[in-house]
Amino acid sequence: MRKSILNENQIMNFEFQIERMERTHFHQSIEILYVLEGNPEVKIQDKVYRTHPEDIIVINANKKHSYQSKEDVLIGFFEIDFRILGDMLETNHLLFWCNSVQNKNAAYDDMRRIMKQIFSQYFEKKGYGQVILQSMYYQLLQVLLENFMVQSDDRRFEGERSQDEERLTDISNYIHSNYRRKISLSELSEALYLSVPYLSKYIKRKMGMNFIDCVNNIRLFHALDDLLYTNNSITAIALENGFASAAAFTKLLKSTYNMTPSEYRQQMKSDSQDGTDRSSGNQKQLLEQRVSSYLDNQLVQEPTDINCGDKYIILDTEQITECKHYWKKMVNVGRVEDLLRSDMREQVVMLCRDLGFRYVRMWELFSEQMLLGNPEKTTEYNFNRVDSVFDFLAENKIRPYLEMGFKPRQLHGALNNNIYEEKVCIPFTDKRKYEHFLNAFLTHLINRYGLEEVENWYFEQWCGEDFGRGAYDERFWELFDCLYQVGKKHSDRIRIGGGGVGIQYGTERLKKMADEWGRRKFKPDFISFYCYPYIRGDEDGIAFARQSTDRDFLGNQLEMAESVIDRSALKGTPIHVTEWSSTISNRNVLNDSCYKGAYILKGIIDCFDKVEVLGYWVGSDIFAEHLDSSRMLFGGCGLINSRGIKKPAFYAYRFLNYLGKYLLYRGDNCIVTTNGNNNYSIVCHNYRHLNYKYFLKSENELEAEKLYQLYEDNQPVQINYQLTHLKNGKYKVKTYSVSEEPGSIQKEWQKLGYGGPLSGSEIDYLKRICTPHIQIRTCDVTRNVLNFETRMQAQEIQYIHISYLYE
Repeated sequence: MRKSILNENQIMNFEFQIERMERTHFHQSIEILYVLEGNPEVKIQDKVYRTHPEDIIVINANKKHSYQSKEDVLIGFFEIDFRILGDMLETNHLLFWCNSVQNKNAAYDDMRRIMKQIFSQYFEKKGYGQVILQSMYYQLLQVLLENFMVQSDDRRFEGERSQDEERLTDISNYIHSNYRRKISLSELSEALYLSVPYLSKYIKRKMGMNFIDCVNNIRLFHALDDLLYTNNSITAIALENGFASAAAFTKLLKSTYNMTPSEYRQQMKSDSQDGTDRSSGNQKQLLEQRVSSYLDNQLVQEPTDINCGDKYIILDTEQITECKHYWKKMVNVGRVEDLLRSDMREQVVMLCRDLGFRYVRMWELFSEQMLLGNPEKTTEYNFNRVDSVFDFLAENKIRPYLEMGFKPRQLHGALNNNIYEEKVCIPFTDKRKYEHFLNAFLTHLINRYGLEEVENWYFEQWCGEDFGRGAYDERFWELFDCLYQVGKKHSDRIRIGGGGVGIQYGTERLKKMADEWGRRKFKPDFISFYCYPYIRGDEDGIAFARQSTDRDFLGNQLEMAESVIDRSALKGTPIHVTEWSSTISNRNVLNDSCYKGAYILKGIIDCFDKVEVLGYWVGSDIFAEHLDSSRMLFGGCGLINSRGIKKPAFYAYRFLNYLGKYLLYRGDNCIVTTNGNNNYSIVCHNYRHLNYKYFLKSENELEAEKLYQLYEDNQPVQINYQLTHLKNGKYKVKTYSVSEEPGSIQKEWQKLGYGGPLSGSEIDYLKRICTPHIQIRTCDVTRNVLNFETRMQAQEIQYIHISYLYE
């Protein structure tokens, strides 16, 4: 077992390892393992992770772990003192989800950058170098805490782990954090809010020993480590590990191992005198050579340009490729019954007319409000209300994207706070009855709208939130096979897919679904995903879910999902992200802000050409109305508020709709296109990511007036463009912008004092004023080059149209 590298009152330290194997061990300190060279298999508890260079894994306190490798490795590892960090944060609950093998997060790059800076100090650990190291340790801790710490209130599904298990963990963490000093049962009882008599009996019953024996066993565990790996005196070791005296330490050790400390030290060192130990000097020299080689060859210098506010984009207007407008193929609108409402219909027409959406996604075909009849008791169905919805869509040249499953009626205020939730089931207990209904339904649609039209629709079978947990899986396959067989019986060109897997919770369920589809006869015409910025995991039987801090979440999750599909029998199957947004909350004021517009542009630009469909959640706030939605803005996810006023998110899609057919450039902040004829379109943003303050708050408790406090920074950015190979002459450069001033519905409502119910004229006023600001200028192009710049405030979005002025 490796000796701890932490010194007293040192919150963090680091070292390198080149051994190909480390045996199973555990310790109270938190460990960060950073693979620099090789592909070691890391085992934590009963899970094994195949790592690659640049992988980072955090091993939580008291978790058994080991690694082994067939080839040479170089591993950097950090130890964090559990007690010191716990005291700083005033908690014994220190739990981290940080494993780059399992997920992606832009914060991993921040960690790698800091850790490599720390590694560069390997031969300069003393004196001034120690000051530098300490500052970088806290930088690393900040990234770790802000992005990967699991809060105690992130736990979900409490029933999955017993109260006993949680209490035993709390007791163990407390003792491990405080064993070096004198602690008492009464002190522990106060920390756990339990009486002393009860806690005493509880420890005796659950641990098979009294409190003092439990503490002393932990002290002995750490003291033996010091006996083996230090030359400290017996007295020093005893006192440093919490024993009252050397005699107390000796007595316990003798009763346990029938040896004195001196005898134990001599015996263990004698047993370990093998070739490896005798050549420890050579091992140290080899390690230093490997580290020196790594530092010389791998570490990169920090950039010298500190003017990060300016960006320079140079592009050749003759270098073009096709620009696929994948983002505007579909938008979610809500339950089928919602399209019976006139106000929803008006907004759906606006979404498709102004933003270019061709499909609207709907669900809950079987709700009571659709009056289909009871499919379990009849073979005659009432399609009048279905016809009303689909006739409306057909009249406006909008096509349905129909989810045929059983999405629950669910409205989220925050991750762990549902405004309401109601399970919905497909009303068929018999497969034959479902087949009969599907046949009648598709026959009716084809007769009414024509086979050629229905072949252009999408039919999706959702797998359900319980997929992958056993009992429900077979039900999904039965439903999908029914839908597939009936649909293909009418036409091979009817498009049927699924299953709506939430890829934000990792790739395990997706892999299970893809593998099973590979074994089955009927395969989907498209595979659908959900993607919201949350992560979920399990620790000691408790399921946790929390918001992701990854600034590149959508792109990273799609990259992982694509890799799963490409390694499966579904390779080449079109990918549809049927739901995506910055949040599942429909009571988050960021949904009404300029932040949401910048978030949308960033996500769409990041995922360019990765999917066939990217369906935004959701088109209108009407979907999210409830008893608490009387205010004009209530934090709904809609692009349009329930009164028909367009939000910054709407204009993000509006700007994207102006893009041309040919792509000239795509970068971090912008996308440039052309339609030819000396006309060019640019969409850009100044997205600023959320900081730790946001992730510590409940989403439905944010205050609109203080949103500026939730961003990593509020710095403006200037983008300098140079377009080459243009026709000489005069050009008009027209810039449309949405920012806090002007264009923000949230800001304009604030100016009205967040008034109560607004009159019709006041609503009309907001509709007129909540529009992009326009700026026009002319530029002369000589030598076939156009230079111009634009400046954006934090969370501002812009559309820039450049057109040649004919004389």
